[in-house]
Amino acid sequence: MSEYQLNKLLFMLAGQHKMVDSLSEEDELGSYELSQDEKDALKKGDTIRLYELGANPYLIRRVFRPRFKV
Repeated sequence: MSEYQLNKLLFMLAGQHKMVDSLSEEDELGSYELSQDEKDALKKGDTIRLYELGANPYLIRRVFRPRFKV
């Protein structure tokens, strides 16, 4: 697994103030060395699986904010 790469991607997206339900563009994921499981979780917007894969909860919430209801 590539937890560092996963968190690096989420940090970059959070820094751009990007908020998404899921990631679908391969070019956003292409420059990062991610496992297929990580790519699938990002494409589905599966926040629970991302956490299980080692993604930082703060970054998950920043990027996938539309998935969290207040």
